[in-house]
Amino acid sequence: MDLLPSPILTKELSSGENNILRYGSCAMQGWRKRMEDSHITDISKGENERFNIFGVFDGHGGKEVAEFVSNHFTEYFLQNEKIKKNNIKQAIIDTFLKMDELMFQKSGIEELKKISKKCQEEDKILFQKNGITETKMDLYLKTLLSKDENIAFSRGCTACVCIIDNITKKIFFANAGDSRVILCKNGKAYRMSIDHKPELELENNRIQKAKGWVSDYGRINGNLNLSRTLGDLEYKNNKNLPPQEQIITAYPDVVDDKFEDANDFIVIGCDGIWDSIQDQDICDIIIDKLKEGNDKYKVNLENILANICDNICAKGSFKEIIGTDGYDNMSCILIQLKK
Repeated sequence: MDLLPSPILTKELSSGENNILRYGSCAMQGWRKRMEDSHITDISKGENERFNIFGVFDGHGGKEVAEFVSNHFTEYFLQNEKIKKNNIKQAIIDTFLKMDELMFQKSGIEELKKISKKCQEEDKILFQKNGITETKMDLYLKTLLSKDENIAFSRGCTACVCIIDNITKKIFFANAGDSRVILCKNGKAYRMSIDHKPELELENNRIQKAKGWVSDYGRINGNLNLSRTLGDLEYKNNKNLPPQEQIITAYPDVVDDKFEDANDFIVIGCDGIWDSIQDQDICDIIIDKLKEGNDKYKVNLENILANICDNICAKGSFKEIIGTDGYDNMSCILIQLKK
């Protein structure tokens, strides 16, 4: 694992609210040499401020694809014609697949290059500040840029999205990858997404049918340990197969739930969160924190998440502790539903 000598605990925090919800978000680089997560918190968007769109995008191989998706997801979702027919589920599926389509296009390839150059400049500053020596992987990433190749062929991100529809009074949860979203209802955590791992029967069957294979260590073709992602286009280049049947697919699982008083809040997080804390445990912590104030709708949500990230971040060097919990980037969004 590519780690810093000590974690970067600086956090990117944000918050906002409208008449139906409040949210807080927290993103922390932690022990990793790069912050590869990105996220969106777009409230009151679309015609009549219909949609509230939240998403966590956990990059691998670099931040480029995660940042690209965060730049475009809301824009293309709101443009989708299915919205006019209230077919929100299909509009979400279309938007996930559209992200890959954009990355195959020339304009997408060029934008990814610009993002990559910016990321490399950020790396240079960070490495100099912390006295970090470039590794063979760092130099390899630079070589990819000089070869004029599509960066999204070798890099990707997970995508876990929650869209709250003010018109149909539904909450939609969509996921591709191993980021996760939970709904806390009457104090109980309900997982609203599936962690897409290659060893799952449904995923394994698709991979093998598309002429891929899964190693004994759960990695597709000996590489990725995720079976659904955005980007990673080298696994999606079979012209004879539709997107949902490729070795790795961007096709999301989408489920919905209705507005009801039993709904307390929603938590979306990258795997760096869920590898270190259980679904119900994070719900219990948030419930307790919301009770500390005189008014639960005035408690600082981003500070709750910042405290959680600090507590689950590993406290010792990687060599001293067995396992990987607490060493990953951490990004989390808390959406509190007003009643």
